[in-house]
Amino acid sequence: MAIPRELWYLPRPRRANKYRGGFPARFEKKLFELYPSQGILQPFGGMAEYGMRCDINPDVGSDVVCDAHNLPFADNSFDFVLCDPPYSNELSRSLYNTGEIKWGKYTSEAVRVSRGYIGLYHWHMQPRPQGTEYDRIIVIITRMRHLARFCCVFRKV
Repeated sequence: MAIPRELWYLPRPRRANKYRGGFPARFEKKLFELYPSQGILQPFGGMAEYGMRCDINPDVGSDVVCDAHNLPFADNSFDFVLCDPPYSNELSRSLYNTGEIKWGKYTSEAVRVSRGYIGLYHWHMQPRPQGTEYDRIIVIITRMRHLARFCCVFRKV
């Protein structure tokens, strides 16, 4: 079965802020129009616009301060879990002053707390986490001389 693929051209992130990162403008709105959800969790989402925003940094005003590698939620709690982690251990340290990013651990936590979909937003296509199947691949471009991003969406099986 072919995996649906889409290309989105979106404006720059919605606002400049001292906390690096952030989705392109309208990304979250467009994604959650495709996947209407009552319960959204963003484990790396201190600056997110939608859902329960979790972040390890207490200074960004998230709803819950926690580590995405060990989420404080029950199994099958959210319709959609969207992960936008630091893209490397070096970026984790230099930009956010946080520790090593463990792909297998945070993705297994995302799958555990999801009852529906998991989105992995990154500058590389993401492999399928255990217990899921590909639902859609979205390529996001924003401007010249800026790397494309991928949002791989998986359905929990």
